[in-house]
Amino acid sequence: MTVTEIAFKLEDLQMQSWKLHSLALAVYGAITDSPCAASNFDGALFLLTGITSKLDQEMKVLSDELFKAAKTQQKAV
Repeated sequence: MTVTEIAFKLEDLQMQSWKLHSLALAVYGAITDSPCAASNFDGALFLLTGITSKLDQEMKVLSDELFKAAKTQQKAV
C-alpha cells in the first residue's frame, strides 16, 4: 500500500469515526431520555459495538501498512 493509498483510507476511516460518534450520541440520548426500558436498545448497542470493533481492526491494519511504507521509504533514502 502506498502512502497516498493510506492517506485516502485514513480519510475514509475518519469519516466513519465521525458518523459512529454521532450515532453513539444519538443512541445515548435515546437511552437516557426515553421512557422505554434500556433493553429496547440492545440491538442498537450491539450494532454500535460491532461497528467500533471493525473500525478498530481497520485502523490497526492501516497503522501497520503505514509503518511498512515508512520503513520502505527510509531504506530507499
